[in-house]
Amino acid sequence: MAMLVGSSSCGKTRACWEAVQSLADGWKLWHPFDPTRPEAALADIQNVGPRTVVWLNEAQHYLLPSTGSLGERVVAGLRALLQDQTRRPILVLGTVWPEYWATLTALPRAGAPDVHEQARKLLAGTNVSVPSSFSAADLAAIRRGEVRDPRLLYAAQRAADGQVTQYLAGAPALLERYHNAPPNARAVLEAAMDARRLGNGLAIPRLLLAAAAPGYLTDQEWDQNSDDWFEEALAYTAQPCHGARGALTRIKPRPGQGAFETPQYRLADYLEQHGRDRRVNRAVPTDLWEAAYVHAHDEDQFAFGRSARAQRHKSVDHFRFVLKAAEAGDHAAAWEAAEELNKSGRHTQALALYQRAAGGAAFAVARRKAAGLLQKLGRTDEAVDEYKEAAALGHLSSVHVVVELMLGQDQVAAAAAWIKQLAEQTDLDVLDTAITLLKRAEHETDIMRWLCDLADKGRPGAVGRAAELMQQADRSQEAAVWLTGLANGGFLGAELLVAEVLEEDGLIDDAIEWYRRAAKSGYPSARSALARLTVQGPPDVVQ
Repeated sequence: MAMLVGSSSCGKTRACWEAVQSLADGWKLWHPFDPTRPEAALADIQNVGPRTVVWLNEAQHYLLPSTGSLGERVVAGLRALLQDQTRRPILVLGTVWPEYWATLTALPRAGAPDVHEQARKLLAGTNVSVPSSFSAADLAAIRRGEVRDPRLLYAAQRAADGQVTQYLAGAPALLERYHNAPPNARAVLEAAMDARRLGNGLAIPRLLLAAAAPGYLTDQEWDQNSDDWFEEALAYTAQPCHGARGALTRIKPRPGQGAFETPQYRLADYLEQHGRDRRVNRAVPTDLWEAAYVHAHDEDQFAFGRSARAQRHKSVDHFRFVLKAAEAGDHAAAWEAAEELNKSGRHTQALALYQRAAGGAAFAVARRKAAGLLQKLGRTDEAVDEYKEAAALGHLSSVHVVVELMLGQDQVAAAAAWIKQLAEQTDLDVLDTAITLLKRAEHETDIMRWLCDLADKGRPGAVGRAAELMQQADRSQEAAVWLTGLANGGFLGAELLVAEVLEEDGLIDDAIEWYRRAAKSGYPSARSALARLTVQGPPDVVQ
C-alpha cells in the first residue's frame, strides 16, 4: 500500500497513474465509486482477487466519511484484504491532502474514543510525500530540454514558484475567474469555499449556497442584484477554465446512480484549497451558519458544529449542530453531545446520548460512561447490564466493576458464570479473575478442564494457567504429558512450559532438551535457562 500525501493539483493522481503503467499484464484496476465511494468499497471489497490495484483517489472520501463508523469499516476491509494470503498480490494506491492525513493518523486525546485506530494502523508506513512544487533542478532540466514534453516547458516558463502541475491543472485560470468574478458569483464561490473548509462534504446543496451567499454581499451589492442573481452566478461559476472543470459545477449522477433529492454542486479542488489557506482567519457570515444548520447534509452537521466551536462564533451555538448530527445517527457526535450534557449536570439526557454513541465500534467507552450514569442515578441492575456490554466490547475496567457490583449483591455464582463466558468470547485478560471467582463459587474441580478446553481452542494464557493449577494439585506428570502433546502440535509457548514443568519436577536432562527446542523457536528465556542449567556443561549447549 502507498498513500501519496500532498496538496491539491500537485500531481498525486498522475504519479499513481504513471506507477501502475509499469505493472505486468494481467493486473486489473478497481475504483469503487457507486453509489458512494465508501459504500461501493464496502459492498465489493470481499470480491477483490489477486493482481488488483485498489484505486483510492482522494482517499478521505473512503476513510473519513462523516456517517457513523463507515470509514472505519472500509479501513477494516482494506486491512483484511492486505493480510489475506490467498488474494495476493494486491496493490492499494491512494491520494490524500495533508490535513486529512493528519486527522487519520493523529492519536486520540486521553479518555476520548479512538475513532481512527484502524486507519492509523492501516496507514502506518505508507506515506509518500509529494512536493507542492518542482525543484530548481527539475525546472532547469526542463528548460535545458532534457524532458521532451512541450507542455511541461510551457508551464515551467509561466508557473509561479515552480508549481508546474498546478498550472497544467488550470489553477491560474480558476484563480483569475474567482478574482474577476462579479459580486454575486464571488459571493457564491466564497460561500462554497467556507462551507467546504467548515465541514460540508464534497456535494454542496444548492439551497445552502442560495441561503448563505447574500451574507457575502454588501448592502449596495445586494440592492444592485437582479432578480435572477443566483442563476447568473451559477452560470458564471460553471464555465470551464482552459478545458478544465469550472470553478463551481453541478454534480450530475451517472445513469444508474441514485439522484440527489435537491441539486448539489462541487467546488474545484484548487479553489477549495485556496479558500482553506486564504480564508482561514476571515469572519464567517451568520447566514452561512444558519444555511448549514438548515440545509447541510445530516452527515456534515457534526463537522460544522466542531468548526463553530473552534471559531468561537458568538452568534452560533455549536451544540445544536452536534445534537442534530447525533440524532441523525453520528456516534462521534452523540459522544460529544453526551460529554457536554454530563458536564452541565443534565445526566438523564446525557445517558440517552451515551447509549446512542455506544452503537459505534470505537465507542466502548460510551457504554462505560452510560453505566456510570445509571449507577449514579441508582439504577444498579441497568448499570450492570451496561457494564457487561462495555466489557464485551473490550473495556477491561468495566469487568472489575461488574464483579464488584455482583459480589456486593452476593451473586457469586452468577458472576463466575458471566466472567467465564466473557473469557470464552473475548481476548480480555480476565483468566485470573475468572479462576478466583470459580474457586469462590466452589467450581474448583471444573477449572482445569475449562482451561484445558480454552487452551485447545488457542486461547492465549490458558495453557500456562492450566499447567500451574495441575502442578499445584500434584499432577505434574499429567501436565507434562498434556503440554508435550500441545508442543508437538505446534502450540506457541508449549515447549517452554514443558521445560519449566520438567525442571520443577527435577527432570533436568529432559528439561534441557525442551529448553533447546524452545530456544530454537525464539524464546530468549529458554536460552537463559539453558545457560543456568548447563553452566558446567559443554560449551555448545546454548548454541
